Amino acid sequence: MKVESKGVKRAFKELPRRQRKYIFTAIRKSVHEGVRLAKTMAPKASGDLANNIHAEFDLQPNALVGSVEAAPPDAASQIKALSIEFGRQYKRKRARIGTRSTGKKFTGKTSPNPFIQRTQSILGPKHKARVKRAMNKAAKEVKLA
Repeated sequence: MKVESKGVKRAFKELPRRQRKYIFTAIRKSVHEGVRLAKTMAPKASGDLANNIHAEFDLQPNALVGSVEAAPPDAASQIKALSIEFGRQYKRKRARIGTRSTGKKFTGKTSPNPFIQRTQSILGPKHKARVKRAMNKAAKEVKLA
């Protein structure tokens, strides 16, 4: 979930550190819960895909951005994770590029196994409520609400 508004950014800057910590803790808790759920939903036959699922945090000037990453940033791992998440289907018998030199046929079809999308749909409402509670708690302590 990403919240961007000038009013929210200004209000967030004015919050004391203790109240900002409530929101950071809520985000951190949701991301770690997402990692656990994605690891349990990841297909076990796909090698070490579940072991590569990790949390990534980015601290920006007035925000903490957390995400659940399904694979390391290298291209091969990303392609593998995407092909498992969304499936793959080649409609041509051969790929046009590189077939003459290698002679490989790029055929095949795999059905999608959306473990990250399911994690988002399950934890999305929970995350929104958790962050909203943290924001209300912070506002109440500062006597804004």
